[in-house]
Amino acid sequence: MAEMEKIKSAVQDAGVREAWIGLKHGSSPKWQWSLAGRDFYRENEAEFRNWDNGQPDPAGGEECVVIKDGGGKWHDHSCTSNFHFICYNGRNSTHPYVLVEDKKNWTDAQRYCREKHTDLASVRNQTENGQIASVRGSGNGHVWIGLFRDAWEWSDGSNSSFRHWGPREPNYGGAEYTFCTLITSSGLWNDVGCQHTVSFICYEGESPGHGLFPWL
Repeated sequence: MAEMEKIKSAVQDAGVREAWIGLKHGSSPKWQWSLAGRDFYRENEAEFRNWDNGQPDPAGGEECVVIKDGGGKWHDHSCTSNFHFICYNGRNSTHPYVLVEDKKNWTDAQRYCREKHTDLASVRNQTENGQIASVRGSGNGHVWIGLFRDAWEWSDGSNSSFRHWGPREPNYGGAEYTFCTLITSSGLWNDVGCQHTVSFICYEGESPGHGLFPWL
């Protein structure tokens, strides 16, 4: 979010309404964790899954993941549904998982966890899955965890899961286009066809005195 605020300020300082950032829609959706830091996962831990029978649903349209029941099995579900959710608090090694009993859609749950704790819960192994299922408890119905699927890719090849879409975005208007991402002067993101000609934001590495620049 701190980086996003810098980019927003660059757009506003340049006096433009919108500018490209480096997020593009690719052709191969993949499952990934909201908490994307590579140091958080040992070998193969980011690939741990505990799907229920018949999951994930091959029909598509269900791009976020819930723990369904006390057995800790996972189901994919529409990200716009409102459920309780599990946050991960990296500052508490004794009780790192927090059940939030406010019902939110997946994106709002992610935002809450990042603001109040660390992120939505990742599940790296069967032991952690059992711990999270225990925190979930009984009677809470579906509960969000931090696994989601999309095809958006950063041009630098990073696996950051940070997104800051505006309301009802991305909406993929005009299926014949390849979609790229604009940041608006409000700081929210919008998907549009990559063929449009607009300003863009460059990143200039760690050189002293350099940073993010808008170009017309």
